[in-house]
Amino acid sequence: MNSLDLDDAYSTVDILASDFVARYRNGERPTVEEYASRHPDLSDPIRRVFPLVLSVEKIKIDQQSEKDGSATLAGRELERLGDFRLLREIGRGGMGIVYEAQQESLGRRVAIKVLPKQSLLDDDALHRFAREASTAAAMHHPNIVPIFGTGECDGTHYLVMQLIRGQSLDRLIGSAFSKECPPPSDAVSNVRQNVDCARPGLPSDDGVGTTNIKIEDGVFECSTAAEVAAQISDGLAYAHGNGVLHRDVKPANILIDEDGVAQLTDFGLARNTRDDPTMTQVLSGSPRYMAPERFQGQSDERSDVYGVGLTLYEMLAGFPAFKGLTPQQLPEAVKHHLIKPLRDIRLDVPTDLRTIVAKAINPEPAHRYQSSAELRDDLNRYLRDEPIHARRSTAFQKFVRWCRRNPRLAGVTGIAIVSLLAATTASSVGFAMTSAANKRAIAALAQSEQTVGLALQSLDGVVDIVSIPASAMGEMDMGEIDSSQFLLTPSPHAASVLENIQPLYERLANQAPTRPDIVRQMIEASVRLSQIAQQLGQNSAAIATLNQSVEVLETRSELAGLTNNEKQTLMAHLQNELGKVYALELDYENSDESYAAAIQSVEAVADPDDPLKMQLAFALVSLGDPPPQRHRDQTKLPVESRISRERLSAAKTILSELAPSPRDASEVAVLRARIHLADSRRAKRPVIRQSEYLSATEILRERLAQAPNDSRVRFTLVEVLSSVNLRRQFGSKRLIREADDRLHEAFSELQPLRSINPKTQLFAVSEVHILHKLSSLARLDGDFSLELDRLEKAIAIQSSLVDASPDSMPHRCWRALLYRSLAELHRRQGDTEAEREAVSAAVADLDAITPELKIHPFAVQTQRAIQKLVAEEEASDNGVL
Repeated sequence: MNSLDLDDAYSTVDILASDFVARYRNGERPTVEEYASRHPDLSDPIRRVFPLVLSVEKIKIDQQSEKDGSATLAGRELERLGDFRLLREIGRGGMGIVYEAQQESLGRRVAIKVLPKQSLLDDDALHRFAREASTAAAMHHPNIVPIFGTGECDGTHYLVMQLIRGQSLDRLIGSAFSKECPPPSDAVSNVRQNVDCARPGLPSDDGVGTTNIKIEDGVFECSTAAEVAAQISDGLAYAHGNGVLHRDVKPANILIDEDGVAQLTDFGLARNTRDDPTMTQVLSGSPRYMAPERFQGQSDERSDVYGVGLTLYEMLAGFPAFKGLTPQQLPEAVKHHLIKPLRDIRLDVPTDLRTIVAKAINPEPAHRYQSSAELRDDLNRYLRDEPIHARRSTAFQKFVRWCRRNPRLAGVTGIAIVSLLAATTASSVGFAMTSAANKRAIAALAQSEQTVGLALQSLDGVVDIVSIPASAMGEMDMGEIDSSQFLLTPSPHAASVLENIQPLYERLANQAPTRPDIVRQMIEASVRLSQIAQQLGQNSAAIATLNQSVEVLETRSELAGLTNNEKQTLMAHLQNELGKVYALELDYENSDESYAAAIQSVEAVADPDDPLKMQLAFALVSLGDPPPQRHRDQTKLPVESRISRERLSAAKTILSELAPSPRDASEVAVLRARIHLADSRRAKRPVIRQSEYLSATEILRERLAQAPNDSRVRFTLVEVLSSVNLRRQFGSKRLIREADDRLHEAFSELQPLRSINPKTQLFAVSEVHILHKLSSLARLDGDFSLELDRLEKAIAIQSSLVDASPDSMPHRCWRALLYRSLAELHRRQGDTEAEREAVSAAVADLDAITPELKIHPFAVQTQRAIQKLVAEEEASDNGVL
């Protein structure tokens, strides 16, 4: 070996030695022979150098660490760190000791993590400590422990964070497996607290160490475990969205406060993916909770998902997935997924929850949930008793869930089905009794097709009668009716009639399974039932109806003899309807998936006809121009903007090539106008923005001149007119005047729709938003009374929506935001009592939202806005503002 090769060899040994020491500091106990066998060409220098390095490291660590690897201060006693008076120790781990402290200048209790002085001998530990501070301090999420700052006093570095009144998750779980802990020499964790073995709970005399989490013998109730995992997944989704991987997700790094809210802490191993796009790192973290790929130095979002999955497993099982293993055995156990199935531990864990856990901890990253958001959403589906995405539910399972979510509706439907079955049984018995003669049986069969045809025609007439307002019956030809228009009477009676008609279609389909017209009418009726449910604010019922129709189409289309073109057209229509309803529920993930499914249906046809192209255009426009409520939530990345432009451009090309029938002319006009409105929103130059806006209104007004009773076109015109971005108008009297004119015109166009369809919630929501914007313009003019009048009208309408749908998260959030505006108005007028009442009303609306919906991004965003309002009110009361 020449001198150059020798230098390279020793350089490699230095790198390997650094890795060896890093693993040792992180709680592992790697062996020299492990490295020597892995690198046989360097075995001699490894055997000479590594023992020396290990000896030096032990001297540094032994003085200031316990036998279990947790940190100590080597006999030193700390009573104060600058402004902080240390009260007592809370917990400790490999990176430091956590104290409860009093910040005397602000008079508040905080938690302080102290970095032992021995860590200052290790630059990497100090860098990790600083990274935790900068990483966590930049994030603000209800499921991430807030970081207040860092400091250094007499050579001691510390981190200041919010004091969480509660316990760490590992202590809550710990009581179930404390007797099975491995001896200290086998400890493999380096966490803030004693992770692997249960320790006595924290004192509870001052509230620390208590929580309302329901747990028995260290085993969580299934719903409670799922809620905790969903909260942590939401916090991780936020962190990942900001480019941060946690890389050490485990029970010891999860705190549960007194209200049962889970918060993620200890970002000491976090990695910013924007700074480190390769997402690789020398092995670090707690091996027991590491994903298999972490042992090869690879990590991404799915590695954190794995940690959440193992944590959820531990909450349900009462002990870790990997326990009683030496550090040498652990990597192989993780690699080969040597985990005892949950079904062998607890029989009461539902199949869906076991499925979620299994997918989250799949050893292959490609087969896991691809993001924390996906895991969070599936956990929330489980908590809402909805079908999870980790596996396809059978039709019967979906039906059972639907019945549990809609007991009253299920009861009425059940009565109708039982009545139909009884009638079918009676008619079948009567037919059997009267068909002794073969000749009469043949005659009855010959007449069956004609009977089915007459019944189908009668049902179609009933559907039309209950779906179309009496005022419209004499004004338009039945062949021109488009079910996508707002022509439905939002009557509970009409919905009830359509619900009872659905089983009749099923009965006819069973009698004549090869008739495609039955399937077509059944789906058309379900679409109309869905639209009535939407107008009544019953979006969950609409989703259930449409999903049921999707299954009917999938299972019956071939037997009924539907052509591929017919099947895909109906499927695209159903998926587009589903996309609309999910968007109304602010469930944008499912909305996007439904629109994507509609596009797939079109792509399944070699030569799509115009109706199918219409469905494609609708899906493309819906994906390219999301609802205004979503614009604020979307990250304005160049790639997303480009994809949106491409979708809208493709839709524009499709629409330009269509020769629409009178039935489709309105839909084409609406889609063209939406494309121009999207281009107007996106335009940076005011002249282009104004030109695209005028094009949109011109298209709609031309169509209204031809079809003045078309409520769909009129409502789209209302949306275009009211799409005023008030932030762009500030500072220009001309723009403010134009915005005021547009909003008043939108209000005028909306009134006929509101008077004819007073129960249509979509129209009511639109009026609320218009009034809210008009109140803002009144504020700019300094007209207090007009601003108050418009706000109170908006709140009154929004309150009627809440009364009609008290469980609706969006309705509650919108009213809370209206109360916020009202509180700010009263504050400017100096009316403290009225301000306090408005704030209380806003808080009450948020408190009324069910826990599983409080983690929705819109609910979280509203919560932050109201929290800020409460803080401002308190500051005002204290004379700070």
